Amino acid sequence: MKKATLTIILLGLFTSGCTSHNDKEIQRPFVAGVEVKTVATSLADDFYETSATVKSKTNSVVSSMIMGRVTSLRVKEGERVSKGQLLLTIDSRDTAQRAIGAQAGVNEASKGVEAAAQNSALVNKTYERYRNLYNEKVITRQEFDTITTQKNVADIEYQRAIQGVNRAKAGLGEVSVYQSYARVTAPISGIVTQKNIDLGSTALQGQPLLTVETPSSLELTANINESLLQKVKTGTPVYVESNGKNISSKITTVIPIIDPMTRTFKVKIALSGVSSGQYLKVKIPVAKKEALLVPSAAIVQKGELTGVYTVDDKNIISYRLIRIGKTNGNKVEVLSGLNNGEKIITSGVDNAVDGGEIR
Repeated sequence: MKKATLTIILLGLFTSGCTSHNDKEIQRPFVAGVEVKTVATSLADDFYETSATVKSKTNSVVSSMIMGRVTSLRVKEGERVSKGQLLLTIDSRDTAQRAIGAQAGVNEASKGVEAAAQNSALVNKTYERYRNLYNEKVITRQEFDTITTQKNVADIEYQRAIQGVNRAKAGLGEVSVYQSYARVTAPISGIVTQKNIDLGSTALQGQPLLTVETPSSLELTANINESLLQKVKTGTPVYVESNGKNISSKITTVIPIIDPMTRTFKVKIALSGVSSGQYLKVKIPVAKKEALLVPSAAIVQKGELTGVYTVDDKNIISYRLIRIGKTNGNKVEVLSGLNNGEKIITSGVDNAVDGGEIR
């Protein structure tokens, strides 16, 4: 009987204690300065992602036209140059010797022309006298034919002499062109982005020496999987990720040639405010899909955790872990952890407190 009475008393005390604890109001911190929105699924772009290289639209590779030692190098990488500016010089002593020989050939051929011209003039005068004598029946037909043959031979020799001097002058001109190749000048105005030769090194014919690019005219070049050849067109909008920002642009050129090794084709994308040689991420919309998108500003990183602040029907804030997918403009796709129709804090997340109450 005493044990039963003691049990009833203890049970009553326990019940009384629990009721007192549940009735006590939980003290929550008040939160202000936040914006709450209801999330909903919507149609979103499904992106194809790839990397792209920033290149200049105007890119000129300066190559050597002759073989010789580099005797002067007047520019360095990163230096701005003007069209026609002297970049380097190549030893052209061999060409200079050829030029001297070619000029001597022109001089000798010119003397031959003078001699042939004098001889032709003399023979032609003699021919005129003989023709008059033949018309007057003073000389025989045989004598006239002999002087006619001499005249024709003299004319042919004169024409050959002229052809010889023309060939000599052409040779001299060719050597002069080779001499000009010893002075390598900038084909365009721009910046020297690559240097492949050093002072004193031997330049080989056809060897690339320098690369000059126009920095004011840049574009992205990306390789796209061949399966998208019919979906990607000129004018297709793209997003370029640069310095943590998504820049809107568009495809300006599609080169529909499949690389047999990579099974990709190239596209070019207009872009400014970047540097040549950069590698950037490109996202191209290729289809539509249902997705739950939230503003990027709503995403809260806590160490390696990714989440959002949700708000329930009683305006109580909770930090919810989520798994995110691709970025779509200024919004992020939520793959799991958040349901359609739930409310989240989209602005003022720095003021939010897990377990706080919005007033």
